[in-house]
Amino acid sequence: MASDLAENGFSRPHALIADDSRIVRATLSKHLSDLYQFSEALDGEEAWEFLLRNDSVDLLITDLTMPRLDGYGLLRRMRGSRSEKLREMPVVVVSGTDDADERRQAREAGATDLITKGMPTGQLVSRMTLLAQLVGAQRLHASQEGPAPALSPYAFQSGAERLLANALRHRQALALLSLSIAARPGIDERMLPGLKRVIRQTDLLARTGAEEYTVATASLDAAAARSFAVRLCDAARAVLAEEPGAAPAIAVCCGVATLDDPALDPAAEPVLHELWDAARRRGRAGMARGCAGAVGPVEESAFLGK
Repeated sequence: MASDLAENGFSRPHALIADDSRIVRATLSKHLSDLYQFSEALDGEEAWEFLLRNDSVDLLITDLTMPRLDGYGLLRRMRGSRSEKLREMPVVVVSGTDDADERRQAREAGATDLITKGMPTGQLVSRMTLLAQLVGAQRLHASQEGPAPALSPYAFQSGAERLLANALRHRQALALLSLSIAARPGIDERMLPGLKRVIRQTDLLARTGAEEYTVATASLDAAAARSFAVRLCDAARAVLAEEPGAAPAIAVCCGVATLDDPALDPAAEPVLHELWDAARRRGRAGMARGCAGAVGPVEESAFLGK
């Protein structure tokens, strides 16, 4: 919700809704007004012209079937644009069905995520909250001075999507690790090199929040992912311990989510945002309870008294 964005130091992102249905535009604006500032376009061509004129747009939500220019055509223009921002901007496709083939085509065209018009409000808000926080993290990344030793949040997301697709194709493991820390101004200069010393060259690392770092790692089962999470916590704690005036006990927690996670629907193909949401939810819940180390589904169930 909006309070989650404020806690991370993020303002509401600017979202453009492209849909020829007034009802769909009004419904999305109503349910997501706490998360986003909205502009509207009646078709893909109008949306494209708006994107070219307005550099303030952070996210596009688009229908697939529209007059003049449909959602697929709009996606192809954006992903082939000379503008880096348009090439990397998150794009959420709105579909009337949850057809697997349509989801695949949308992702191949460059969609970040797909939501359905009949999706329950709670699920819609959860999915779009994660994207709002990703946009806020991208702003944070862009505002940092000097060379960035880690991926931008947009680049991290694109790379993690590729890791997920490869893991599903080859029936391999994949884990998302969300490291929550008690950060301080300028901590990136020391934290990121410290974390990079314990990750592999094939792993992806990004700062995805004011007090959050995320790692995507392939080929690790649940037990190995937990061990990796503990190593990340130890590395972060070592960096924080060197900070002037550091407290004797420093809170560092890492949420863990894997492809065989019980929080995921076993009948549906895993979606990156679901893994990411589970990992960061667990990391933040662990921090709130003063936990240290890895927090997976077992610990989360204990928090909830299940």
